[in-house]
Amino acid sequence: MGGWAAALPPLPLRRGSQPRRLRTAPVAAYGALLHEGWPLWTAFAACAAVGSVVERRTPLGAVLSAPLVSMLLALAAAAAGLLPVASGAADTIWTYLMPLGAALYLLECDLTQLLTSAGATLAAFLIGAVGTVAGTAVAFKLVGPQLGPEGYKVAAALCASYIGGSVNFAAVSRSLGLAPGLLAGSMAADNCAMAVYILAIMSIPAEERRPAATATVAPGAAAEPAAALSAGGGGDGNSTTSGSGRAVVATAESLALSMAAAALACTLGERIAAGIGQGSSGLAVMALLASSIAVMGSKLPVLLGSGKQQQQQGGQQPPQPQQQQAARFAGAEALGGALMLLFFSTIGAAAGSLQALQGCGWLVLFIFIQLSIHLAICVGGGRLLRLPMQAILIASNANVGGPATAAAMATSKGWQHMIQPAVLTGSLGYAVATAVGLFMARLRAHVHRRRLRQDLEAHLDQEEQPPEEAPGEEAYKEVGPLLNPESEEEEMVTDEEQEARK
Repeated sequence: MGGWAAALPPLPLRRGSQPRRLRTAPVAAYGALLHEGWPLWTAFAACAAVGSVVERRTPLGAVLSAPLVSMLLALAAAAAGLLPVASGAADTIWTYLMPLGAALYLLECDLTQLLTSAGATLAAFLIGAVGTVAGTAVAFKLVGPQLGPEGYKVAAALCASYIGGSVNFAAVSRSLGLAPGLLAGSMAADNCAMAVYILAIMSIPAEERRPAATATVAPGAAAEPAAALSAGGGGDGNSTTSGSGRAVVATAESLALSMAAAALACTLGERIAAGIGQGSSGLAVMALLASSIAVMGSKLPVLLGSGKQQQQQGGQQPPQPQQQQAARFAGAEALGGALMLLFFSTIGAAAGSLQALQGCGWLVLFIFIQLSIHLAICVGGGRLLRLPMQAILIASNANVGGPATAAAMATSKGWQHMIQPAVLTGSLGYAVATAVGLFMARLRAHVHRRRLRQDLEAHLDQEEQPPEEAPGEEAYKEVGPLLNPESEEEEMVTDEEQEARK
């Protein structure tokens, strides 16, 4: 059975329950210098802030990404005895702020524009998602037994990461209850491999004419810049842009609406998942609900302040629906990114020491196989469908790195017409990747249980069969002299003795 024997996933203890992060001994918390209260929150916030600043202002930080820098800083602080490996603050971030941040990520993108503005890129993105799933299956078949009892959890989280981003990696890890030490090492390997992969695909030439499928932009929908802060790393901006290309400043109203919408998505997602007996899928349901709220926000008219805006505009043309939606949830993605960086800081602290980064060699091999198959299927399938190479590379970047890195790649390459498809397809990945990762985990758990059941039935059948009896004298007589216990030489001696006696 290979690595399946020890890979049985935990079952919920009661209907609608979700896996919770295991707390370590209280002594570990109170043995740290900053064990609770505002000093601990300040330390987590400082790790998140430094990670964001280092990513935006240094070349090395841009390669490593803000999540990885924040996690490594907190890990070093925990190893030095400054931060505890478990605390009430960390539990609050894991339980509430992390789902809230994941929901905020999805409120500033209208996915209904995918079909009109990202035709070829959307097709390549879907092919790349299939390549990620296939690469995960093959990599787990080859390397999975070396990842230990929780290898299937790591595989599912990496599958989600390379369809959406690190926010999906975190969501799947939390849903499956991945151990903090293994989570830190997996996150480090994930972010480093992602950076190397993006550098590799950016070196692939793709000088082609502008594809018609991505050249058409919906009215009032100009190309958007890179996302404010990508959970997968690589984002380098924090301003929101409206559909007309003008910067939209986040206000108290837009942030309050964003928080309310995200909290509603989290609440309904958890209740719906519990109601259907799939408590661990609450984050996947939440992602779908948050995307739906974003779509509805772009379609419903602005109810608050519309008359005042018209008076100030002096009869000018009212804002377009996409601009209204951007203004309504302006700043949601940046706020979600800040909350996710807090979460990554707690991951580093929970790891406890630098030993969590040891043993990443098999993970690197796993990711290498996974991404190699992803790229082969993405490029091969895209060329088979005669998709432009620009769309294929941008879609693959959106799969692996998320919307920010894909938009940044399009900008650096001078493919201005590919910026909006990059953002849209990357946002689609955020919406669906958590569900795909959890499905992969459930599928492997089902296969594991079926193999265990088959092995158990085969063992029971062997015990029920009566033991075979040893052949008696009658069997030797029927078979003949070849199976006679006496040899031919002994029979000849016996005959001579009988003649002598006569």
